[in-house]
Amino acid sequence: MSDLTVRFWGTRGSIPTPGRQTKKYGGNTTCLEIRHEDTLLVFDAGSGIRELGMSWLDEFAQKPIDASVVFTHLHWDHIQGFPFFSCAYMPQNAFTIWGEERESTGVEQLLSGQMTGDYFPIELSAMQAKLSFKTIEGPFGIGKMKVTPFPLPHPGGSLGYRVEADGAVFVLATDSEFDQIALNKDELANDHYASRQYPAEVTDFLAGANLIAIDTQYTDSIYPQRVGWGHNSIATVVDLCNQVKPDMVAMCHHDPQSTDQMVSNMSADAANRLKCDGSDTVIFAAREGMTVKAHSPKPPLALN
Repeated sequence: MSDLTVRFWGTRGSIPTPGRQTKKYGGNTTCLEIRHEDTLLVFDAGSGIRELGMSWLDEFAQKPIDASVVFTHLHWDHIQGFPFFSCAYMPQNAFTIWGEERESTGVEQLLSGQMTGDYFPIELSAMQAKLSFKTIEGPFGIGKMKVTPFPLPHPGGSLGYRVEADGAVFVLATDSEFDQIALNKDELANDHYASRQYPAEVTDFLAGANLIAIDTQYTDSIYPQRVGWGHNSIATVVDLCNQVKPDMVAMCHHDPQSTDQMVSNMSADAANRLKCDGSDTVIFAAREGMTVKAHSPKPPLALN
């Protein structure tokens, strides 16, 4: 059995936030690297993909790289690093790029749009790697990994993904506001700590996961001022943990206003609540460079 490993290259939401106050958890926007055997899968191309590309150049040197890049959605903080993905400019490499079809256009046109005219000095055609664009229409395979998309509640739409390989399950649910699809949404407006009631397909998508990376952008005190913005609060994520009982949860898409101390406080708050609830779920804040193995039984958590 080969491990299913997840490495975080970008954990920030909305906009890159470099600086002393964010260096622990990182200031790059969303990018995750998934590996199983020799298969490489990248979720999103936020600013974190630049450092991923540099790492691959060191690791693979001149050897050809064949990988897939899968987008949750095409908001700017999830595509802004793509023009700086150095591996895509090398002719020996090949990338299959997956994205959801939009009403107006597809992923190729939208990626190309940020690299034309006044926005960027070179065009998508300057990328000499073989780029194959595919539309996500249902579950698909990448190597031995089964990837199942799921629509997430987020302005403009977003996709979550369930990745399964060799009995291991990883779920990515960034850019989501699950309270918006709770069956008791009106009750939650008056009592944010009430137990959420979700359609079965929501809990089925998350159930049985060894590792979930989930948007936890807001504290419970800030969330009422951000309702409808497309991101979860701590209470929402803790409640989901109690319902679907994952082995591990990585809180991600950290708010650009959140310092390292604030993120640490949010992580500790979530962990304390789960402990008081008698949960065995290990919850932590994702940080750049962190690699976690998703498999059962739950492994010791590697933080480096």
